[in-house]
Amino acid sequence: MKKTILALSVASALTSTLAVAAADSSSAKSGISVDETLVVTANRIRQNSADILSSVKVITREEIDLSPALSIAELINDVNGFQLSQNGGIAQTTGIFSRGTNAGHTLVVIDGQRIGSATLGLVEFANISTDQIERVEIIKGPRASLWGSDAIGGVIQIFTRQLNAGELALDLSVGNQSQQQGSLSSAFSHGDGKTTVTLSAKSAEGYDVLDNAEPDDDGYHREDISIIGTQNINPQWRVNWLAKYNQGQSDYDSAFGGNNKSELETKQWHLAAVQDTGLWYQEFSWGQQIDESINFIEGGNKKDGSFFETKRLQANWLGSYQVSQALTTTLGVDLTREEVDTKARANNQPGYDKTERDKKALYGHIAYDEETILLDGALRYDDIEGIDNKFTYNASAGLRFGDQSLISINLGRGFKEPSFNDLYYPEDAFSYGNPELKAETSNSAEILLKTSVADIQTELSVYKTKIDDLIEWVPDENFKYNPLNIHKATIKGVELNLAADLFGFTQSLQLGYLDAVNDGTNKPLIRRAKHTARYQISRDFDNLNLLASVDYQGKREDTEWPSTTELPSHTLVNLSAAYSFNSQWKLTLKANNLFDRDYVTNNHYVGQPAQYLLTLNYRQ
Repeated sequence: MKKTILALSVASALTSTLAVAAADSSSAKSGISVDETLVVTANRIRQNSADILSSVKVITREEIDLSPALSIAELINDVNGFQLSQNGGIAQTTGIFSRGTNAGHTLVVIDGQRIGSATLGLVEFANISTDQIERVEIIKGPRASLWGSDAIGGVIQIFTRQLNAGELALDLSVGNQSQQQGSLSSAFSHGDGKTTVTLSAKSAEGYDVLDNAEPDDDGYHREDISIIGTQNINPQWRVNWLAKYNQGQSDYDSAFGGNNKSELETKQWHLAAVQDTGLWYQEFSWGQQIDESINFIEGGNKKDGSFFETKRLQANWLGSYQVSQALTTTLGVDLTREEVDTKARANNQPGYDKTERDKKALYGHIAYDEETILLDGALRYDDIEGIDNKFTYNASAGLRFGDQSLISINLGRGFKEPSFNDLYYPEDAFSYGNPELKAETSNSAEILLKTSVADIQTELSVYKTKIDDLIEWVPDENFKYNPLNIHKATIKGVELNLAADLFGFTQSLQLGYLDAVNDGTNKPLIRRAKHTARYQISRDFDNLNLLASVDYQGKREDTEWPSTTELPSHTLVNLSAAYSFNSQWKLTLKANNLFDRDYVTNNHYVGQPAQYLLTLNYRQ
């Protein structure tokens, strides 16, 4: 059923969780979003997912609770088109490849704010607690024309957990590898508004993540708090706020010796003023994220370690006007300041030549939606201090036909700006940055079909992406590594998602094919499997919910100096079961890698062994 953007209105990212709470989540276990599931990430306005011309996946709180996945990276890895590469288990460095693009080619946003290290250009997924998440929206394909740098392979937006006033949620968990987890969420009202506070903590002794060095267990602990709320000022205006704090510590292994322990601290705040008159919507928002990390030798002096601090201050304005029943226009401005600090500790670390940069962007979006024809276009200009200016675009055309069927053609251009490390990394005995680097750029095309055949919901996507000026760190004549724009890549892929209720069970099947090639060497891009498949089956009984999945990842290439090696394929079975004693108490068992299969996604790093977690849930 078609619904116009007017009917759905526009949503603030901070309050979208509330707005979409009433969305139909009947597809929660099917793997394919259906009508009435509302999404804000695709075009920064709220739309029915069935009317969005790109491939979309929404992971709800209900799915998170029942999924065997124990981390945000594992949740995303379950989505067709995504693959992960981990230096061991869930607390280790993780790279997520969206449709074969690089790990830094997927933008990650929390409640409307981009996150990630300005020094590395990557996101530490291990620092995002699933206990703090209400829902996740994933848009596959380029979205740089709406969101700017990094959105080449897609955008992942995470919404912080919110409850209704008076509600309380308590989860206490224990598992093997000495896992201990706890989470407490509560919400209270204040006039015509409410605030949710969530406290969470988890720890584990872990296991030995590297097979050729440091034979020890690599444990971790994390502690998190989030405060999120909204206050209506009058019928048209409201104020939203968010504050988050995260700290933790992880052990890791290094094949070359040196640092093997890291500490982190992340602070984030966000404040927004929103006006919604029905036809006109605007939002002003301000926010900041501060990431601090220090890597050091276990048992040594932290002052001898390497310290990095990244600050990102963001200000945004978005205005959208409903011109007619079918036509909506949006205009937006993004302003960002990034600062890097590598405070020299006892080892007298050198600093960066440049420690801050400003970024300015202006973008516009137009959407036309009538009974059978859908048109969607966006154009954005980014001015990045010290790097070329960039124009990006998205252009889509769709046709509705039959009963709930849609076919669309999507074109898009994206880019990724070089990180501070790429540009200004201080020269030492092994490496140095390159201030002459250009941004990586991409051009993508996709044909997408969403339909239902014999009550089987079907989504088929065929896509191609070409990336120019890929940055790679290579040795110079003195064997010091520095980054250069030396590579191009061509990525082709096909994704097929099927979902249906058959024989009393909800079942889904995902099949993926990926051909990601370095055009310069004509070799596969490392750590991408060409073939992937996932089957999931679930059923709800009176008081019992059961879910099982089988995940297959094909062979993949990885580096093995001085050449490459082939990592074997693997198949993992995951299981979860939840039994409700009454409306308040529930017991949940999750088993990840049920049969304890050996596997690797990064050469020499041991994949997560069997992991079992038993959770007592209380809801009021």
